[in-house]
This record gives sequence, C-alpha cells and structure tokens, in this order.
Amino acid sequence: MSEEIVKFQGDTTARELWENGPTVSTGLSRVLSPNNRNFGLVAFQQAKPILDSELNLMQQIQNKLRADILRTIMSSGIISMDVQAGITDKKNTLRISGAMACVNGWLLTLSGSNRNDAASDIVFPAAPNSGSREDLAFVECWFEEVAPSGSPEDDDENVYRYGGIASGTLANDLQDNVAGAETTRRIQLRWNFRTVTDVNFTTHPKGVDNGDRVKARAGAQSDTNYTFGSVGNGLYRAGDGSSAACTALRCVDGYVYALPLFRVHRRNQTAYNATDNKEGAPAYNSGTQIATGLYHDVIAVQDVLPLYPIASAYEQSANRESDQAVLKELFQAVHQQAAELTNWKTQRIQQGTATIYNKFVVAGGIINAIDGTRNVKITRTGTYSAANYSLMYVDGMLVSIYDTQDSVATVPTNSGSAAANYYAYVDNDGDKYKVKVADSVPDGKLGLYRITIPAGDTAANLNNAKFTDIRRVESHYSNYYGTIPATAVTLPYAAIGSDYSVALNIESTAYNRDTVLEVTGKSPNGFTIKSHGVADNVVVRWTLTQPNA
Repeated sequence: MSEEIVKFQGDTTARELWENGPTVSTGLSRVLSPNNRNFGLVAFQQAKPILDSELNLMQQIQNKLRADILRTIMSSGIISMDVQAGITDKKNTLRISGAMACVNGWLLTLSGSNRNDAASDIVFPAAPNSGSREDLAFVECWFEEVAPSGSPEDDDENVYRYGGIASGTLANDLQDNVAGAETTRRIQLRWNFRTVTDVNFTTHPKGVDNGDRVKARAGAQSDTNYTFGSVGNGLYRAGDGSSAACTALRCVDGYVYALPLFRVHRRNQTAYNATDNKEGAPAYNSGTQIATGLYHDVIAVQDVLPLYPIASAYEQSANRESDQAVLKELFQAVHQQAAELTNWKTQRIQQGTATIYNKFVVAGGIINAIDGTRNVKITRTGTYSAANYSLMYVDGMLVSIYDTQDSVATVPTNSGSAAANYYAYVDNDGDKYKVKVADSVPDGKLGLYRITIPAGDTAANLNNAKFTDIRRVESHYSNYYGTIPATAVTLPYAAIGSDYSVALNIESTAYNRDTVLEVTGKSPNGFTIKSHGVADNVVVRWTLTQPNA
C-alpha cells in the first residue's frame, strides 16, 4: 500500500455509528502521514477509543519501512523476465514470462496480462499502412482504492489478479457476511502494460519521457495530461501528489510510476517491394511470403530493443566491505551469468543463409508502350529492328530476347485514388526468357522498368503512364562491374559491437559458376556480403562468431 494517502473516498453512506448514536459519513475520519516522522510505534492507551486513522497509520508505517528497505538495497528495474518474439498465435504481440519488477521499493509480479496463465502478452497497435514506425512498451504502476461489490461510490470494484488490470479478476470479498455491510476498504497496487506508437527515440532514448506522445493513465479510462519525468535509475514518475492528480489518475497518492520495457520497430502493411517499399511485409495468415521471412503483424526478434533497467543492489562505498557490496556483487554475478548464457545462445554464435543475385543487362532491354494499347514491347535501342536483340545475363548465362513489335505484357488499369506502380522484368518461362509485368519485381528476377500509372487511369492506352529505367546495365562486365552484386544480412540478434568474424560457405550457384565473397560494412545489426565473380543465385551459409566480446 502507498505510505502517503492523499485522497481516499471510502464509504460516504451516512449511518448511525451505534444504536441511537450520532449519524455520520462512515469514510475515513482523517488521513495521517508517516513520511519524515520516523515513527516506530503507534501506542494505544487504556480507556481510549481505537481510531481508524491510527490503525491505518500502523499499516502505513510498516509499508514505508518495508519499501524503504528495498529502496536502500535495490534499484528500480526488472528482476527477472524471459522475452519471446515471433509470436504467431496472436497478432502484434510480444510475450514475456517469469517477469518480476521492483518499482520504487514495491514488488510487482507481471503475470497474466491478456492471458489465462502466468505469462503476459504485450499487444501493440496494428502496423502502419506506409513507411515504418517506432513503438514503445512500458509498464505503469499505481495505488488505487477497491470498493466492495455494490458500493454506491464510483470506485473500481475489481480485485485484479496480481494487480494487473488486464490479468483477470478475483472474487471481491470485501463485504463481511456476518456484519452484513461494508466494514473496510482496500488499496491495491496495480499495474498495466502500455504501448504508444510513433515515439521519438532520437530525442528521448527511453521513450517514456516523450511527453508529446506518452501520457500517464493509471486507473483512468484514457490518457491524462500528466507526463512522465525521470526520478533516476531508469524509473519515471507522473503526477504531483495533489488531490487533483488523485482524481485524474484515479489513484490514492497522486502519482503513477513507469518503467520503460521495449522499443519495437514496425513494418508497414503495404506489399513489399525491393525497390519502392522495403519496409512492406505481408500478414502472417495471408499465405504470402517474402525473402526476409518477415510479417507486419509478427514482431521479429531483430525488431525488439530492450529498454528496461535491471534491478540491482546498491553499494554505498566502494572502499569498504559491506552487506550492500556483497549483495551488489551477487546481483551482478547472477545477471552476468544469465546474460552470458543468453549471449552464447543468441549473439556470440549466429548462423543463417543469404542469396546474392548477379543479373544484369549487357545491351538493350528497353521497354516502351505500344501505341493505342496498354501493352508494352522490348527493343534493343527503343526502336524496333527485326535483326536486333537485347542481351542479358541471368541465372549464370547470357540470354537474348529479340526485338518485337507485338505485346510482351499488358499493364493493368488503375481505378484507385492513388498512383500505382508496376514493373517490367525478365523471367524464365519454361524453355525461354520473357518479359513480364507485375506489381513488384520478384526476388531473384531482373528488373527493367518501373511503370507508374496515375490515379483513375482506365484508358485503353498508356499515354499517361511514366516509364522509369531501373536496369542494372553492365556493358563491360567481362572486365569490371559498375555495381558489385551484394546482399545485406540482418542479424537475428544484435551483435555485441562490430568486432566479430564471419565465415562464409557457398552452398550453390547457378551452373556452378565461380565467385569470391567478401564481408563488408559490419555493424551490430548486420553486414554485407559482396560477390566478385560471374556467379548468379549464390546461396551462402554464413556463421558469425564473437567469443571475446
């Protein structure tokens, strides 16, 4: 319970204190504070009545002493927590288990939120429709009054399991059946996981103090005007301890506390396109897969950045042996061992596969509209000549496509309210290579042109279409490349810095062509593999090792 009660509604029903006695409101007679008084005992006297305020003060003194002990030896933060990403049985979700936290000297069991078991699900809003977004997850905690069932006041009558307002409820047994009426009230330490979209982590690295986006809520049904400020060691607080704050936040002491938990990168719901929409990703249940294996409604491991402080023991003096020094050493040892095990399982040794495509145009490959139609043709120079052909290198070999006056593909109309992009690309169609048109260039295919169709264009021709050249032209490929074929690898788990080794093993190439591979651009989040050779469709198995980090 909070050791400083500012506002306590209590039962406001007027009734006789005893038969034929005075009729008064039966809420609290008064509220006493234990703060800054160093009380050690509430001493009752003979022949004097026992007052509700003094019984409450006894509890407040004990609660303050207990919390002060924890505040003295332990910082606020997460004591234990396992985090699971890649959840597919519920959209936009991170799952945690075994979670306990110390918040300002109060212990929280962070279990059962949005679940019926001991785990907790932190559910984020749906992904954006375009671009990308950075979301914040944090936990709020506060003290709130619990009223008996059927109370005439507007206080919350729910007794929440573990104190989590999304963790289900337990029986409200505040009303005594023998007395037949309400005799006492309860104050519950409550908590809730909160998520906020589009947080400015550049200016506010922990996110919680981004006051334009993050508002305190506590027991209120919606955001209040109160914002969070740091009180040190990773703990944040909103409110001012006033009666007005108690009313707005529906708490008893006018404060709500918060710990930041996670920063989560979100992709958008529009179709993935390697050229125009690299942040796009399909829905998990759509049946569509992209090369990255990512989905907009499944939060991947590489998109989660932990922000939470670790609860650890304080040490008052580094120059002497003390109980606190021993506790600190034990805490550090436990956390270091747990972190080291996790690092070996995730960061220090990582493996995966990547594919490098080396497709390009040697000459030609120009796409134009056929007059009076929505069809396109391919030529070497832009003007048809029966003797000409376009030369391309795909799938480890040179292929030719002769000029044609006839349609090689049709571009769809666009009845929508926004411009639409389509792409002309080269693909193998059984026994020969052809030009096709689709709304994106499939992975591993040779893109030629982007065709932009304006909104509302349903004409029978392509007069309003815009053709943009996206060819990779390597006319001197036998001597050098203008663009070195490469692929970027995103690590499943962020490495511990950039000082790591990457071993590469070529598993296959088209027609077993040769190449030499090079790792460049190493960062904690990934690296780039370049291919110096003629090989195409290079499947590489990479192994990252970082034993000494």
